[in-house]
Amino acid sequence: MTLLFFPDWSNGLPSDFLILHFFAGALTFPFNMIHARARKFDAQNPQEAANGYKNFKDAPYYGYEEIN
Repeated sequence: MTLLFFPDWSNGLPSDFLILHFFAGALTFPFNMIHARARKFDAQNPQEAANGYKNFKDAPYYGYEEIN
């Protein structure tokens, strides 16, 4: 599949610049997906988000750790 977009790779290894971009994407893409899902969840539950999800103890999402 990669050779469809980078046909020169069959002749040798890609440049370090491209490898760096793939690693950066591999790190940022999951973070962005999780962050977007969390923001959507907060938007659907504004009262619980303001409350720190204290009423969600039996739910799969446990909320934030309380700091004393």
